Amino acid sequence: MKRRLASYFGRPSPVDPVHDAGTDLRAQVRRLEIRARRAMEAGLTGQYQSAFRGLGLEFEEVREYRYGDDVRTIDWNVTARTGDLHVKRYREERDLTVLLLVDLSASTRFGSGVMTVHDLIAEVSSLFALSAARRDRVGAILFDDDLRAVIPPRLGWRHGLRVVREVLGSAPQGSGTAFTAAVRGAGRLLRRRGIVIAVVDRACSLPRRELLALAARHEVVVVRAADELSRTGLVGSRLPVIDAETGRPGVVRRTPGEPADAVPPGIDAIDLVTDTDYLPAVRAMLERREKRVH
Repeated sequence: MKRRLASYFGRPSPVDPVHDAGTDLRAQVRRLEIRARRAMEAGLTGQYQSAFRGLGLEFEEVREYRYGDDVRTIDWNVTARTGDLHVKRYREERDLTVLLLVDLSASTRFGSGVMTVHDLIAEVSSLFALSAARRDRVGAILFDDDLRAVIPPRLGWRHGLRVVREVLGSAPQGSGTAFTAAVRGAGRLLRRRGIVIAVVDRACSLPRRELLALAARHEVVVVRAADELSRTGLVGSRLPVIDAETGRPGVVRRTPGEPADAVPPGIDAIDLVTDTDYLPAVRAMLERREKRVH
């Protein structure tokens, strides 16, 4: 894995493998872009920027005091010299890097309604990518039973769209979930403090030790996606299925299986299901973070 990550440094901009993709994928990217723009125009971008603050403040200007300004920002030297109240204004230094860890394991192909777990993972990952692309660098590690692709973080809306196309254009596969390897890879890829957003199948085991080590240096959010049928089963029924990763037969029942792993302390978590709009849950997480950081 070290060799694979190292191979992405010092190379020219990677070729977009879905640049010449079919009309269906382009239309899907366009629909998601429109949905993301509407969400951001409704205030999601502001919530994201408030929830994930920059690394410091940079002096911008001194201007006359206006009603409502914080009195703690008054510049007393300029005020004494001019005889009028003046305040210092600062601009947030963001310089943030957002790295998405996207689960593409075969188990995400499951879906009992209008969308699969993979569809939900792809949409949520894309929403975060486009929200970050407004002002921050964004990259991604895509994984199934191995690290499938590493997209180095870069600035710009077009790069954000490239991340979206990569995620939407990648079909789930593999015989396992290399979440632990992806978390370790994120720690090696990020040189400065950043934001790591892992979007995974709820059935995926969480590498507790690796997540805690990553959270000691970076902001970490774990988004877990599930299908309602796989969580609760059918009332009074047993539904035979084939495990997409192992190929073994199984049964979906009313009695839930093992509960999902507890998310380690200090890490924000969002639990989503395929039959419910994910935006309210994303907003709720951002609001919790905003209250905590202010």
